[in-house]
Amino acid sequence: MHIIKNFQATNTIRLRPDSFDDLYLIERIVAIGDNVEAKSYRRFRASEGDVGEQKEVLIKLGVEKVELDKGASMLRFTGKILWGRPEEFIRLNSYHTINTAVGDTIDIQKREWKDYILRRVRQAVEDSKKPRIGVIALDEEKATAAYIRGYGIEIITELYSHLSKRMKEKDYNAQRDKYFSQIVETARNMKVEVVAIAGPGFAKEDIKKYISDKHLEVGKRLLYVLASDAERGGVREAMQSDAVVSLLAQEQVKREFELLNKFLTGLKLASSSFGTEQVKASLEEYDAAVVMVNDSSLNERSVQEVLDLADRQKVKIEIFNSSDDAGMQLGNFKGIASVSKRFSD
Repeated sequence: MHIIKNFQATNTIRLRPDSFDDLYLIERIVAIGDNVEAKSYRRFRASEGDVGEQKEVLIKLGVEKVELDKGASMLRFTGKILWGRPEEFIRLNSYHTINTAVGDTIDIQKREWKDYILRRVRQAVEDSKKPRIGVIALDEEKATAAYIRGYGIEIITELYSHLSKRMKEKDYNAQRDKYFSQIVETARNMKVEVVAIAGPGFAKEDIKKYISDKHLEVGKRLLYVLASDAERGGVREAMQSDAVVSLLAQEQVKREFELLNKFLTGLKLASSSFGTEQVKASLEEYDAAVVMVNDSSLNERSVQEVLDLADRQKVKIEIFNSSDDAGMQLGNFKGIASVSKRFSD
C-alpha cells in the first residue's frame, strides 16, 4: 500500500493498493456513506439510439455498496455520482460503479478517520515491504528466483544450468541434478513460507519429480504453476496464477479463523466477550488483548465508541469481512468480540 497524499482539510486520503491484500483492506475500511474519487469510464451517446463510446472520466461518488471480486482481483464501489469531470460526460445523482485494481489510485473521504483505521493503513504500507511469497521461474537453461512483495517483484538471484545437448547422457544428468540441487537450495533459503515453482509443463514437472524421488525436505510449501519462460515475465505469470492469487486471499481468511477459534475456545473458559457492552466492560477492566469487529458494524456509534476505547488502550483491532465465513460466524456474536489477555497467547 502507498499513501500518496493526505488531504487533512477535507478528511481525504489518496491511496494506491499494491497487492490483493491492499484491496482486501480497503474493502474493510471504506464504509457506506464514505465518498470515493477515482478515474473511471462512462458511455457517452451523442444522440438517442447512438451506441456511444467509453470516455475516461474522474468521478466522485457516495458509497452505497463495496464489493471485492476475488476472481478478477477488482474492488468495486457503487453509489450516486456527486461530482465529476469532464462535466459533459457526467450526470449527477445517477448511479455508477468505480472499479479499482492493484496499481490504481483512489481518494477516500470520511467524516472522520479513526486512529485505529489510520494505523491499519500505515501497517499495510510497512507490510508491503516484506516478502509475501517466493517464486522460482525455470526452464532447462535458467532459473529466476524472486520475492513477491506488496509493491511488486524483487529478483534475488539467477541460476544457469550450463546444460548442453552435446553432453553425454551421464554428464547431462549429473549437471541437471546439480542445477536442480541449486534451485532446491535457493527455495530452502528463501525467507517465506510458500514458494511457487513456475515454468513450462516439462520443466516444473521434472524438478517436482526430482524433489519427490530424492525425498528432499525443502521446508516450504511448494506450489507448481505454469509459466511460459524463466524470466521476470514468468515470475509475473506465476504471481497472477489462480493458485497464487487464491493462496494470498486465503491467508487473511486463515488469520481470521485462527482468531475466531481462539475466541470460541476462550468463550468456553469465560475468557472471551461479545457484544458492545461485554467488550466495553472487558476493556474497562483492561482485560482485552484483541478486539474483532465486522466491517458491516464499523458505522455503528456504539461500536465506534468501543473501538475508540480499544485504540486508546493500544489493544489490537482486527476488522473482519462480514460476507466471509469467519465474518458471518462473528455476526452470530453481535459482530464484535474480544479475547482476554489471559487467553491471548
